[in-house]
Amino acid sequence: MAYKMLVDMERCIGCWTCAMACKMCHDLPDDDYRVTVRTNGSGAGIDRPQGVYPNLRMSWQPIYQTSCTWCAERLAEGLMPMCEYECPTEALAFGDDADPDSRFSQNLARCKEKHCHTFELPEYEGSRTGVVYATK
Repeated sequence: MAYKMLVDMERCIGCWTCAMACKMCHDLPDDDYRVTVRTNGSGAGIDRPQGVYPNLRMSWQPIYQTSCTWCAERLAEGLMPMCEYECPTEALAFGDDADPDSRFSQNLARCKEKHCHTFELPEYEGSRTGVVYATK
């Protein structure tokens, strides 16, 4: 059994609800984040698109820190991680990757049917393992 989080980047709107839900659930100090949201755009600043009008592109990518525990105390109670629970666009899906009926596996299959590319961040990013990203 290996728990994993699927991030459907086609659904993520960069609202930071995942990060704020985590902070509130774990009563984290202001400067402590277990989830942050990266803007993939021009690199000129947060929420700056790449390209030239009318061909602008921008996406968001929740980045899970190594301090993330998948809300172990919630999992022990049979509940989903708070980031997934609060995500307004259902961009996050957590579950056992070996269980074909888990939300992770079901959403991964849906993304693959849409011909999404899946990847994990490289080790040098220093982020939590077990996070799979799906994008077109």
